[in-house]
Amino acid sequence: MNELTPQPNHCSNELSEEQITKLLASSTVPSNLSICLRGFESQEQANEVGRAVGSFLHLFGTVLNLERLDGVTVAYDYDAALATVETDTASSNQLAATNDSFARGVAMAIRVLREGQVKCHIVAAAGLMNSLRDPNDPAHSLAVGLLAHEAAHVHDLLIQDRAFPGVLLRRSTGYREGVLLQIAKASWDEYAACRLSAEFEHKDQLTWFEDTFCSFAEAARTRANEHIREYRRHGDLSRLVPQVVTEYGGLLKYGAYLLGHLDGLDLSVDKHATKAKELLNREKRIASAFEELAGCLRSMWATYEKWPGFQVFNPLCELADKILRDGGIEIEERSEGPYVVVPFTWETI
Repeated sequence: MNELTPQPNHCSNELSEEQITKLLASSTVPSNLSICLRGFESQEQANEVGRAVGSFLHLFGTVLNLERLDGVTVAYDYDAALATVETDTASSNQLAATNDSFARGVAMAIRVLREGQVKCHIVAAAGLMNSLRDPNDPAHSLAVGLLAHEAAHVHDLLIQDRAFPGVLLRRSTGYREGVLLQIAKASWDEYAACRLSAEFEHKDQLTWFEDTFCSFAEAARTRANEHIREYRRHGDLSRLVPQVVTEYGGLLKYGAYLLGHLDGLDLSVDKHATKAKELLNREKRIASAFEELAGCLRSMWATYEKWPGFQVFNPLCELADKILRDGGIEIEERSEGPYVVVPFTWETI
């Protein structure tokens, strides 16, 4: 098996102290890893949290390859901390935490360029990471699971960069390809991170993924149709396209979270996500997209670490294009530039 593929971990009570020391010595976490701690009440508390974060990352580094981990920032001012990370890329996009009625982001693995090499910098909310200090803290397992998830993004970044070197954070795209890749990459990235870190997830994670997917997906078309009806009045495509992409891209992304977690634990929707199964039985459009999404993601996973190139994302891009067209917007590349068609339908008049 490839050296980068995470192996089943052994419980610490099955290992001697000497074995644990040897195991941790094999960790792929960089020896010079920098952990920045912001907004703590005391230096002592900051040091304790820093040690806990570092210890868990060293543990994850025995089953995930974290050599591309640029650094970690743990901050009470999480949103402000995101804005301080220097990506060294040409992108002007402002990093912001997920914050809507469906999910609230508390950790993020940000892709950065360091001396020409793509790496990840993890930013995490200190309020949650503080729970790593005490195994009896009610949020301890949640903190472990979320930190493991971000570490899994670091591992996946390395796999992708090795599969298509010189592409990540450097490849320019046309408007249509950029929109479709945004949806496709978000879906893969979360599927991979969830699948790679599933064994570290907390006990309520499956319920959270299932509830988030169901609540988001069930009304995604209704919200997208409302955005299109509003567009009929304001006529601003630069406003409409991101709105509709958020709805249908979110449906696929949250579906990928759920699928990655289930596949990582060898569970099934039928037996272990009955709420999602009920939704899929009731909503055929969602079921069709979910089934095709599962096929694309599992096919990519079957050849993980052996991808022939960036074209591995083509099936996901085709799915994204199909779901957007069915949802009411058609993005085309013409000789004069990108062109967006918004057909009139009975749902969007």
